[in-house]
Amino acid sequence: MLVRQSVRYAMNSVALLDEQHAVLIDPGILPSEIDDIAAVVAEASPAPITLIFTHPHWDHVLGRSWWPMAETVAHDAFFDALQADLAYVRAEAERVAREATERWARPFEPFPPQHCVSGLNFRKFGPWRIVLRSAPGHCASQLNVHLPEQRILIAADMLSDIEIPALETAPEVYRESLDTLMPIVEGGAIETIVPGHGAIAHGRDQVLARFYADLDYLDAVERGAHGAWLGGLSAEAAADKLEPMEYSGKHATEYPTAEIHRENVFHAFRAAASSNGKGPGGS
Repeated sequence: MLVRQSVRYAMNSVALLDEQHAVLIDPGILPSEIDDIAAVVAEASPAPITLIFTHPHWDHVLGRSWWPMAETVAHDAFFDALQADLAYVRAEAERVAREATERWARPFEPFPPQHCVSGLNFRKFGPWRIVLRSAPGHCASQLNVHLPEQRILIAADMLSDIEIPALETAPEVYRESLDTLMPIVEGGAIETIVPGHGAIAHGRDQVLARFYADLDYLDAVERGAHGAWLGGLSAEAAADKLEPMEYSGKHATEYPTAEIHRENVFHAFRAAASSNGKGPGGS
């Protein structure tokens, strides 16, 4: 397994290389970085190549055109989400390339994956046995990629050491994705985590620490938002009240972490209001 980390957002691209079959997961971000990945793949001279896209956010999808003949795998809802966000994807791609004084050979074009999956899906690509699982919370059309024989989880945009969970819905959805994986971790089938952004976690202790960090953050946001709702505060006031919370990446310069945290509070506040005051998680 080769992990190529981008200079932008510490985004991780993964290459599983074997002459029988290469599997590339989220190749990106910058043109020069995708060129580097392509050179390593070419040196391995694999027969077929498959691209897996964990989710349709702009920084994870830009490498498709480097391997136009490769098979592609993504979530069932991937293409619709990618088309809906096309203008943003193109704008962000142009921005990061310009800031790096690089250029794209052509504008990004959305692509429908040949193989659409969701739920729990087992695949074999040459020597690589892969389990794909839906992992909503950050993104409704997100997958994580598990290599059970190698005990590796490629976690998409979850379980990072440098960024908090970035929610698109109630915290409990993200938590359920973690809860699905926890028995697998406890059973010893995950000993390495490659997050979408940040450092790789090696060994059971580091892996569990990533899970607990995300879960602790979600719990704190839920408790705080629920308390604010019970106290009659508005969503804006709840976000102001929880602004002093400490969390991973709070003072990062590249990530808009404070904005992400504030949006997370809004999601948790709406969930608290819709649960009729039953408490975090609706219990």
